[in-house]
Amino acid sequence: MRSPLPRLLRRTTRAGTVRVAEADILMPCSASTPVCEFNRDGGTAAVVDDGRAQTGRGYLRLDTAVANAKATVSTTAFSGRKLSEITTLGYRTLVEQLGTSDARQAPALNISITPVGGGFTTLVWEPVYTPDGTITQGAWQQWSPSSSRGGWWASGTNPVTDQTNVYGFKSFTASFADVQAAQGDAIVQLIGVNQGGGNPGLRAGVDLLTVNETTYDFDNPVVATAIAATDGNGQSAEVGKPFAKPLTATVTGAGGDPVPNAPVTFAVTGGSAAFGTSATASTTTNAAGAAVSPTLTAGATAGPVTVTATSGTFTATYTLTVTPAPVVGPARADVSVAITAPATVRQGGTFTATVTVRNAGPAAATTVASGLTVPKGLRITAGGGGIVARDGRAVAFVAPSIASGSTVTYTVTVAVDRGVRGQQTLAAAGTSLRVADPNLRNNAATARTTAG
Repeated sequence: MRSPLPRLLRRTTRAGTVRVAEADILMPCSASTPVCEFNRDGGTAAVVDDGRAQTGRGYLRLDTAVANAKATVSTTAFSGRKLSEITTLGYRTLVEQLGTSDARQAPALNISITPVGGGFTTLVWEPVYTPDGTITQGAWQQWSPSSSRGGWWASGTNPVTDQTNVYGFKSFTASFADVQAAQGDAIVQLIGVNQGGGNPGLRAGVDLLTVNETTYDFDNPVVATAIAATDGNGQSAEVGKPFAKPLTATVTGAGGDPVPNAPVTFAVTGGSAAFGTSATASTTTNAAGAAVSPTLTAGATAGPVTVTATSGTFTATYTLTVTPAPVVGPARADVSVAITAPATVRQGGTFTATVTVRNAGPAAATTVASGLTVPKGLRITAGGGGIVARDGRAVAFVAPSIASGSTVTYTVTVAVDRGVRGQQTLAAAGTSLRVADPNLRNNAATARTTAG
């Protein structure tokens, strides 16, 4: 362990889990680095993604390939506290590769202290020195140094098993309670996990380092690979009214793992709607990878609305609808009719005529009756879904309802008798039988064609 850290700040911690990534352990140890590392002579410490992780996606890997190599990762969050204030110590290990000099070894737990009376030492707990310390390669094992039977010794001494050292506790056989009884007023500097110089060839994983009520979970952030519209899609709202649900977008990484704290921007890319007074809104994902938009309000124009949610290079799309406001007072619908026919037709031939019935609103037109009549010498041979009169001179249509802003089109086939010549006039008309029409001037139309 490094030399004592001067003027370490006294820190307090909140109960819970602290996620520690590779980027968090790159700083050397000082009073301003909550988590830090110290490596020596080729020893390495790295937070790695590995399928063998017992929790999350990865763990801390310590590697001491040669003799005298050292790899240590510590927290400074308890610096300045008395040793007697440390109540719980725990961690888990996975021995990936046994050491070449001692196959019984696994990473140790270290507490750097200023002992009673001054100076510096590191209190070391090692599984190998406990009755329960058998190492199983390739399996996660859980250790509890604060409640284990024995396992403690102090650096800077020449420890002899079951003999009291200069710090007042028996080396290797002392429990943590014995160490605290001897050094309860010692000042803590660092608490961490260590793989030291006596472990050449050892490669091991460490996770869930627990000190009191704080657990350090070694896991790198999940890298985003996708975003999806997971709630709020397909809604409708009346003009000027808020949509019932906010839009939710979920950002995920490999294996569908959620990506927390990812920036997400919602943007209205088509139609009439806004987040307050803006077409965009930005937020971040929660622990479940979900980002929730502010309230989206329909604009003044009815029709489709599209919204995109973007995080990095990934985009999800929502399709929404703004509906017209309900009609106040008696329902009214402006039904209009138009007819098209070719300018000239051939004697003895056929042609098609199209009748278009449109509703300009504001209400839906219900039970809309319309029809087409042709002059003598012309005959309707196909009614396009309507009812054709016995003499073929007329066809009638009925539409149950035509929404505001919508149209219905009918196409009929007309035969021209031989000997018919000159201009022929076709007439069409339509009306809603159930809803008042404020404008009857556009309810009829004619089209002229010349036979020859």
